Amino acid sequence: MDLALLRTFVTVHRAGSFTRAAALLGLSHPAVTSQIRTLERQLGRPPFLRRARGATPTTIGDELAHRAAPHLDALVEIAETDLDEESGVRTLHLAGPPEFLSLRVLPALTR
Repeated sequence: MDLALLRTFVTVHRAGSFTRAAALLGLSHPAVTSQIRTLERQLGRPPFLRRARGATPTTIGDELAHRAAPHLDALVEIAETDLDEESGVRTLHLAGPPEFLSLRVLPALTR
């Protein structure tokens, strides 16, 4: 199971809404919906019941969240810990359309 799917799932579970989770993750609502649908196919059951005012976890959704969330939180903590504090070097990963990155982003970063 993809960790990105689990991260999105746990965020939706905590936020109680696809829209709020999308904002927290910096993703579009359709991207969150697509990831949850992929997870749903993998589980063979829906992790959420979609409601007019958000998403309510199903029994399988609650169980998965309680099992996965502590481990994902630990991974986030590891990732956010500066493992190379002495060098002061941090890595920034950028992704996007090559034209935008090369014409707009990289020149802005070199200043």
